[in-house]
Amino acid sequence: MQPHEEHNPEPQQTEEPMLFCPVCSSRLTEIKCKLCCSKCGYYMSCADYI
Repeated sequence: MQPHEEHNPEPQQTEEPMLFCPVCSSRLTEIKCKLCCSKCGYYMSCADYI
């Protein structure tokens, strides 16, 4: 019998939480210096996340 070896897959890359809308959780779209939500209209300017 061979010893049991556990296979540990590489950790998955996770996306930054700031890339998701805090109102509706949709993925924000980057437009110039803003992150915008196409679903609910929320936006964050570059001054908000510096």
